[in-house]
Amino acid sequence: MKPLNIKEMTAVLNKYNVQAKTLVNHDNATIKNLYLNPGQAIPDHKVPMDVTFFILEGTGSITIGGETVHVKPYDCLLCPPHTVMSVKADDKSHLSFLNIKTPGLKS
Repeated sequence: MKPLNIKEMTAVLNKYNVQAKTLVNHDNATIKNLYLNPGQAIPDHKVPMDVTFFILEGTGSITIGGETVHVKPYDCLLCPPHTVMSVKADDKSHLSFLNIKTPGLKS
């Protein structure tokens, strides 16, 4: 078994033009590292599964169900299924986080 290293993975642009690296993608979980440039945002959207955000680097804000929280490294937030969410990097900071969907997108 070989460990994955986020720094060595190649990013692809997702539908929101955000850099994304897929670490895990199976029925039980989908884990991606998303990277927003300063001031970049992911607009309001919702998905039919739990979404956990774990902040790795930078600062920004995450809005879940109309409540906005300022986030920094090692913060963790949970968004319940079918709840509107959005993410924005601060204007002077990038924002890198793990986006963990359970169950996974393949289920």
